[in-house]
Amino acid sequence: MKHFLFFRTLFLIISFGILFSCANKNILEEIDTSIKCNDSSLQISENDSIAISNTSNPIIWKGFYDSNSVEIYFTKNVGSDGETETFTTVFSKIGTCLKIERAYEFYNGKQVDISAITESKIIDFSIKSWEIDNLLQGNITYIDSHDKKTYTRKFWVKLTPKTIENEPLKKLFFSDCYGSKLPINIDVNKDNSSDFSLTFEEIKDTGNKPNFSFFKIKLVSTNVITNQILSPIRSNSPYIVIFEPPFSSENTKQYFDGVKNELDVFYEFKTPYEKYNYFLSNTLTYQEILSNNLKDYFVISLIIDGKTYFGWIQFQLDTASCKVEIVETFLNTIPNEAVFVN
Repeated sequence: MKHFLFFRTLFLIISFGILFSCANKNILEEIDTSIKCNDSSLQISENDSIAISNTSNPIIWKGFYDSNSVEIYFTKNVGSDGETETFTTVFSKIGTCLKIERAYEFYNGKQVDISAITESKIIDFSIKSWEIDNLLQGNITYIDSHDKKTYTRKFWVKLTPKTIENEPLKKLFFSDCYGSKLPINIDVNKDNSSDFSLTFEEIKDTGNKPNFSFFKIKLVSTNVITNQILSPIRSNSPYIVIFEPPFSSENTKQYFDGVKNELDVFYEFKTPYEKYNYFLSNTLTYQEILSNNLKDYFVISLIIDGKTYFGWIQFQLDTASCKVEIVETFLNTIPNEAVFVN
């Protein structure tokens, strides 16, 4: 019996040792695939500073460093209205070697489309040489997050110190900008009861990698039956809710579907992508209206004691300075009479 217990214990110890050894081996192998040092067998030259060849305008690799990391990237045009796409790879400094942390693409919609970040899957990478804080040479294989194709690109990158100019966009969170300013309750008929609210809606997008939230700023009614937000009568959507002078409340109605009611969209990414958080200066809903010098209004109506009264709400919204304000409200005292602003 004692011999049996001895061999049983010995068997368990050996088995555990094998499992522990395999587990450690897997961990080491995983680490080894993400940390690379110099590999002189790679064929990389200064010509590989060109990420994508083009006879008239080749796309060049660029890069910068700080005390902990190295980033290399290139930017290509992807649209006729200035839209661009930047592919970035981020490395951590591990002694005299580099560890790849992530790769992602930033699509900049400029004035015509919504900007966004999407991570790319790294298949493999190698480093020919890493002259610390000076020159990085190697190649990378990745799956493009947009066209889903696999690319292998060599890189030869002269590095510069990381400065504020390397930050593509300023850091900003929605709560920093409008957390204490919204919602704004609006009492149009001055009866000490809120008729409308300028507020926001947060929508979480978990399908994208990295995940993000986006926020919609909009006017909502506290009672959609009696307190109506009006749009010009049209035969089809979208039905707009912002008016500029001159306008009147004639030929307007309340729509429930297809209403273009968002005043702005704010994309918010978590760390380490928070530097891309900003109010979009592109593809804002009502971008042209909100950016000009004309006053902005909502046209509304209230049903009081069974009678309809028309009015308006003048507001200001400037996302660059985090400004939001209800400037003035007006409600006609004569039922069923339209209001005009010249």
